[in-house]
Amino acid sequence: MKLTDFTNSLLRNSTPPPTSVNDLGLGDKIMTGGGRLINKDGSFNIIREGHTVWTIYQNLVEMSWSRFLSLVTLFYGLINACFAFIFWMMGPQSLSGMANKNEFEQFTHAFFFSIQTFTTVGYGGITPQTFGADLLASFDAFTGLLAFALATGILFARFAKPRAKIKFSQNAIITPYRDGNSFQFRIVNLRNNKIINLKAQVTMTWLEHTPTGKKRQFQQLALERDSVNLFPLNWTLVHPITEESPLYKKNTSEIKKLETEIIVLIQGFDETFSQSVHVNSSYTCAEILSDRKFAPMYFARDGATVLELDRLDETFLIDSEKKNYSAD
Repeated sequence: MKLTDFTNSLLRNSTPPPTSVNDLGLGDKIMTGGGRLINKDGSFNIIREGHTVWTIYQNLVEMSWSRFLSLVTLFYGLINACFAFIFWMMGPQSLSGMANKNEFEQFTHAFFFSIQTFTTVGYGGITPQTFGADLLASFDAFTGLLAFALATGILFARFAKPRAKIKFSQNAIITPYRDGNSFQFRIVNLRNNKIINLKAQVTMTWLEHTPTGKKRQFQQLALERDSVNLFPLNWTLVHPITEESPLYKKNTSEIKKLETEIIVLIQGFDETFSQSVHVNSSYTCAEILSDRKFAPMYFARDGATVLELDRLDETFLIDSEKKNYSAD
């Protein structure tokens, strides 16, 4: 073998195979063992282990409201308890009204004085009696000013952060469409704000058995319409199942065997915040129904259109013999 041929062969063997352009950044080696890649709320079904970076501001802005309020309340109690402990350690002569109390009452006395100083309320019922207590009270008030300034900024950032409240139907369906079948699901905006220039990308992923083992495949599903300029009603996204579709001539049992998951990416422009918003979700094989049709969500009344948000998940069973649709 010539040296040139040997070098070319070595380069071909050492070059990794190209990754599918439709894998959304998940890679074709990822396995879920029957689970899903993306959860219904749009978060990744990935457990991160090892060294991670915890950024205070980002985490406080992105965490849930219940966790945020609990953390703020815990910090508020602990910081005042620390100041109260220092006042208590200075002795009963440090604050007025502590001399004739037992140790527990002295601590609670100092704790409520710290809260009054921390919040700059200053009722005047308790006052520092020593120079050390004056210095500590000054530092307590300074800490309170900084803490409330930071909390106010984080609260504003949480309220000002745009979050789309676009809800996905609980199930997707495979239903007759024109001369064949189609894969469908629908979405609706739960808020009254305007979202414009909405775009959708739908990708199907499944496990394919190869001689070297299982390999995850990705293919973007062509939609009948992948964008809408306005979004005042619900939007039913339709993927016609043609010969080019990976769902072509596959029933629900075959879809389940392949551990199929349909990943949905939605992006639009929120006029309220003048910023782009996006939501993600997915449908596993267990959430795909066949021989069904979505029920209508809106109707006309008194010259206006009524949109019934609670009917987003409602479907009808197809009567194949009578060629019509009947409710469950």
